[in-house]
Amino acid sequence: MTISNTVRCIAAAAAVTVPGLVAMGDIVAYGNYRLHNHPDGAERPPLYGMRLDELFNATANHDVFTFNFDHALSNMQLDYTPTTIHIYGVVFGGRDNGGDYANDAYRGLYTIDFTYNFGLGLAPGDDDVMVNPGTHYNYGTITAPGGTAFNLRDGHYSGGQPDFRLGDEDNDAGHRGFDGLSGWGWLFFQAQGGSYINHASDDWLFTATLTPTPGAAALMGLGAAAGLRRRRR
Repeated sequence: MTISNTVRCIAAAAAVTVPGLVAMGDIVAYGNYRLHNHPDGAERPPLYGMRLDELFNATANHDVFTFNFDHALSNMQLDYTPTTIHIYGVVFGGRDNGGDYANDAYRGLYTIDFTYNFGLGLAPGDDDVMVNPGTHYNYGTITAPGGTAFNLRDGHYSGGQPDFRLGDEDNDAGHRGFDGLSGWGWLFFQAQGGSYINHASDDWLFTATLTPTPGAAALMGLGAAAGLRRRRR
């Protein structure tokens, strides 16, 4: 059975926000999402939603750069339409020194803008959204606090895995232990004038919460009212 996207959006937002409502599962509805850190990043703490190792060659060692989607100054969003996934916003991050960001020139706000418009579709046999662009690539940019800009692209890093996926896995149990919607996928970056680079751990790894629509807000009000009536009996 198919359901309209309006119903999907309302049900998804209401299920997240109103305790006691019957959930339809973690539906990836069209709309705007607020992005957050994923709890299972390998380099935590600090928690992060994106990682780009050696974005800058800051030291003689391997430099891990992560980006904290839940920092007070961060505002990372995702727009999902029938033809695109657009990830954009500002995020606080820098060189991860094992518990915090190093107090150097790379610590601060980064601006991110990335669009998937090739290879977007549903995962086979599932309701997750996946990106598998074949011979094409999807592109974006990241701009560092000092103004240095890098090109980004997705990448066919690991054979059978899609370049990007948004959802809660085939078993609906969530990605890497998170019971909700996550986004994850490989990223390559291009130093100015250089080739695209990936260090095996350069990727998105975030969670996503749907921004309620007016229709969803109305349904949530009905759900809350029903809860009050039940308590008053």
